[in-house]
Amino acid sequence: MTRRLTTLSLFLCLLVFACPQVCFADEPVADSELMLGLAFRDHMILQRGIDLPIWGTAPADAAVTVAYDGQSKTTTAGNDGKWRVTLDPLMATKLASADTKPEGKAMTVSAKHRGKTLSIKLSDLVVGDVWLCAGQSNMAGKLRGKGTYQGEIANYPGYRHWTSSTEGGWNVCSPETAGLFNKTAFYFGRDVYRESLIPTGIVVAAVGGSMIEPWLNQEPHEKGKHYTQFIEPLVGMGIRGIVWYQGESNANKSTPYRPLLTSLIEGWREAWGQGDFPAYYVQLPGYGERKNELGNKPGWPALRQDQLDTLAVKNTGMAVTIDIGDKSVHPPNKVDTGKRLARLALYHDYGFTKQAPSGPLYQSHKINGPEIHIKFKHAQGLMVAEKEGLNAPKPVEDKPVQCLMLKDKQGKWHPAEGRIEGENLVITSAQVPMPMAARYAYFAHPAGPLLYNKDGLPASPFTTERDEKDD
Repeated sequence: MTRRLTTLSLFLCLLVFACPQVCFADEPVADSELMLGLAFRDHMILQRGIDLPIWGTAPADAAVTVAYDGQSKTTTAGNDGKWRVTLDPLMATKLASADTKPEGKAMTVSAKHRGKTLSIKLSDLVVGDVWLCAGQSNMAGKLRGKGTYQGEIANYPGYRHWTSSTEGGWNVCSPETAGLFNKTAFYFGRDVYRESLIPTGIVVAAVGGSMIEPWLNQEPHEKGKHYTQFIEPLVGMGIRGIVWYQGESNANKSTPYRPLLTSLIEGWREAWGQGDFPAYYVQLPGYGERKNELGNKPGWPALRQDQLDTLAVKNTGMAVTIDIGDKSVHPPNKVDTGKRLARLALYHDYGFTKQAPSGPLYQSHKINGPEIHIKFKHAQGLMVAEKEGLNAPKPVEDKPVQCLMLKDKQGKWHPAEGRIEGENLVITSAQVPMPMAARYAYFAHPAGPLLYNKDGLPASPFTTERDEKDD
C-alpha cells in the first residue's frame, strides 16, 4: 500500500514525516503508525563518515529496527511515538567517472507492536556528501525558469537533489530531471560532484523574498517561521555543510547583517551537533545600473562588507559575485555563482588546493603619507580585467583600476586612482593629500574594469573605514 501525504498535512505534522513504500505483514495497521523523516526517500544520499541518525514515528513502545548495508539497529518508540536510531559511520566509494552509477542499497525499517508488523523499504540509497542549501529567491529559482544557462547538463547518477518545500522524492540528475534542481545549488553541487567523484546530494530550503531573521534559531532571536517549517524537520540529518544565498531583503534595513549571519551559522551548527561544519555563502552581486556612485541602494555595499567581515567565523567561505550582477535583483548567471561556491568546498573540504579558493580578500592596510596600501589574501597574479557573460575575465592593461575612493580629513569621499604592486594595491588621489580611509567597488553595481587574481576570481568590495573603527 502506498500513500502520499499532502503538502499541507506534511507541514502540520510536528516533525514533517513521509511514508514511502509501506508494506504490511500479519494483521494490517494504519499506515500513519510507522513513518520516516521527510527526507528519507528512495534515491537518498546518506552522509558519509559520521554517526548517522535515522528517525520517525511508530506506535508507542513499538520495537523499531533499521537495517542498511549490513547494519541493524533496534530501538523502542517513546510514549509520543517518536524513535531514533544511529547507524555507525558509513564509507563512500569514489566513482570512476561522473556518469558512473553508484551502487545503491536498500534500507528496511520495521516496527513490531502487539503482534503486528509494519515495514518501510527504501531503495537505491547511496553514501556520499549532503549539502544543505538555503536562502531566498536567488537560491530558490529552478533551472527550468527563465534566464537560465542550461549547458553541461548530463546524466549524473550519483548527483541527486531534494527540496524541503515539497513532498516529492529525490531527483537523480539527468537532462530530463535537471529542470527540477535549484539553479545556484545545481551548479555548486554539479562541480563538487564532477571534481570529487563522491556521490553528492543537494537539499534545498529557500523562500523567495525572505529576510534572514525567520531562518534564525539562536538567542537572542526566537526560532523563525522558516527555520521551524523548513530547517527544524531536517535537524540531525547527516550533512557535510551548508550553503547560504540571501541578503537582498536585508540590504536596506538598519540592522547590521554580520551578527545575523553569524547567528545563523552558529545556531544551525549548534542544532546539528556535528561541530563547526563548513558554511559557505554568496556575497551579494551587483544590482541596478552600472555606475560608480551609491545611487538609491546605499545598503547593498554595507551588507557586502558585513558578509566580508563574517569570514572571521571559523570554517566559512564567501563567493564574490560583484562582477556577475544585473539590472534585475535576479542575475541570470548562476553558473559562475555555483562554480565559485564549489571552488570553496573543493579547496577546503576535498583537497583541491592548486587554485585559490576565492578572489582577493581585503586583509589589512597601511597609510603611507598620501597613499593607502592595501594587502589582500588570495591575490596571486593580481590584475585588472573585464568579464562578459560566462567567459573568463579578460585582462586589460590599458585601463586603470576603477571604483576607488579615498576619504579626506573632513570625512568627504573622493574618486581615487590605484596601481598594482605585486599582490598589493596602492591608492592615491590628488584631492586627498592626507587620506583617512579607502574603498573599493563600494557601490550597488560598480562599473569596471575590476580587480581579479590569476585564477579569474574577483576581489571583494571593501571599505577600510570599518576596519579603523574596529581598531
